[in-house]
Amino acid sequence: MPTYLKTVTVPPESELSLALKAAQMSGEPVVVDTGEGLYTLFVAQTVPSRDVFAHYDPQAAIAGLRALDEAFAGVDRHQLLRDLKAQRAQESQGRPT
Repeated sequence: MPTYLKTVTVPPESELSLALKAAQMSGEPVVVDTGEGLYTLFVAQTVPSRDVFAHYDPQAAIAGLRALDEAFAGVDRHQLLRDLKAQRAQESQGRPT
């Protein structure tokens, strides 16, 4: 694989250019048909992803974890963990383990 990237200049308002812009926004690949072959282009997402911790509230997170304690009131936690472990050990087809 070459260590440099080949640049292909495309007119800004061409069908290909518009398809690439749409693909960049949607994250979907573009299939280019040259008449001699089909080529799938995956467009890099150049828009920076949002900061998932921008609105993080540690006090709300702690309160949410404390609320879990109430949600599991009356549940045998050790039995629940054993059941989950047993279910994860199953060799299910098409499901992550």
